Amino acid sequence: MKRGWIALVMILVSLALSTAELLYLNSGIHTCVEMLNEADAHMEKNEMREAQSLAERVDHRYSTQAGMLDILMYHSEVQEISKDLAELRRYAQTGSTAEFLAASARIKRALLSMHNSHLLKLGNVL
Repeated sequence: MKRGWIALVMILVSLALSTAELLYLNSGIHTCVEMLNEADAHMEKNEMREAQSLAERVDHRYSTQAGMLDILMYHSEVQEISKDLAELRRYAQTGSTAEFLAASARIKRALLSMHNSHLLKLGNVL
């Protein structure tokens, strides 16, 4: 009987940790995507300072979460997004609207792909 309780406790702990991981990823990724959408809107209106400020905030937020993301995700994905965020900041500084929007779209696609890969779906489990 003790083995049954131990197994049940281990399953519950596993479910709790998985839920915490999913919530952590969701909040961070969705916040970054929303900030990138806002930065895109500023860039399209030629409001370079606001876009640059938002790009820096997204980069800072992502870099603070990168340590945990390295544990939860593939290192190459996390590093690629970091490189793209550095490019995004540079495009905001130079005022390159087309390049900024392209880099932003690439980052959003990578973030959402990262998010979708951790959803509890049959395709992700198998």
